[in-house]
Amino acid sequence: MSRLLFVSWDGGGNTPSAYHLGARLAGRGHAVAMMGWRAMAGPARAAGLGFTEYPSVPPWPPDLRHEDGWAQVQSALCGRATEDDIVGEGRAFDADALVVDCMLTAGYAAARRLGVPVVSLVHPLYVPFVHQWGSQVLGVEIGDLLGQAGCVLALQPPGLDVPTELPSGTAYVGAVLRHDSPQPPPQPTLELLNTPGDPWVVLSLSTTLQGQREALPGLLASLAPLPIRVLLTLGGVLNPSSLTAPDNATVRASIPHEQLLPRVAALITHAGMSSVATSLASGTPMVCIPQGRDQPLNAARVEMVGAGLHLAPDSPAGEIAAAVMTVLTDSRFRSVAAGFADRTASLGNGRHAADLVEQLTLSSPVVPT
Repeated sequence: MSRLLFVSWDGGGNTPSAYHLGARLAGRGHAVAMMGWRAMAGPARAAGLGFTEYPSVPPWPPDLRHEDGWAQVQSALCGRATEDDIVGEGRAFDADALVVDCMLTAGYAAARRLGVPVVSLVHPLYVPFVHQWGSQVLGVEIGDLLGQAGCVLALQPPGLDVPTELPSGTAYVGAVLRHDSPQPPPQPTLELLNTPGDPWVVLSLSTTLQGQREALPGLLASLAPLPIRVLLTLGGVLNPSSLTAPDNATVRASIPHEQLLPRVAALITHAGMSSVATSLASGTPMVCIPQGRDQPLNAARVEMVGAGLHLAPDSPAGEIAAAVMTVLTDSRFRSVAAGFADRTASLGNGRHAADLVEQLTLSSPVVPT
């Protein structure tokens, strides 16, 4: 059995697959620990993982968007202090390998110092990250960075990304879901979803602060006249009492998507990659309304492959309403999404990802530097 240290950061959609992959590997008997930002401690421990926060990274202010504090984010991702933190924890844990978030360049440098192999988790859409924006954002050549990894896991289902020939050691593995059956939603929510009536759609705009407070009132107003029921989940970012919901909407603070999406007709989403991949794993079509970051690239691919529609964030209410009704009434969207669900299921909803990690760690000798 191997000793695996996951090193990550609280970027929102990058964390669920890391928690779930760690839990899968721990369930196979490996010793698994995670290092991350303070806000990640609860979810990591809930997944059964030991957790340590970076001593050099202060807690992230809950009212600060990543975009508005990018210098601090970049320091935490790429700084020498973070690298030293990882080296210290890697030695204390006696790690055989590091499982590194693709944007955490300090993790790759730490692995070189430790002389251990790297598994890279690529949570953004792989081709745009490698060839369009990753190098500019992180200030390194992304192809070279990923080339240092013995195994690169692209956390999207095959067929979603821009067609390309992947380098050796790189694979699309789909969304990594829980290693056991998802727990059902809280009982009152489950009772709501089971009641007869208009179709349910989930509205959700990320688990990190973006522009939710400004965007959600207009979206709810666009959906209010439609013959649908809306379940708005706030991802823990806003308090439900801060919003006034129309009669056809129910607001919840946070419920994991994989518990909800198999039970609803569509997802209205900001098109973060984790939300997109989880929706496709559930066979649930989408209306994508990006709020920033790499989300327009993800939304464009969802529309290109036929699993949903892509709207601009400033789209008028009538256009949003029409897109939702189109996705609900045109069976082709659900059919395409169901095909992606089959592909993700064929990869074991994360089992293949765990297999690839095991193959690397069992075949890679530790070479101290």
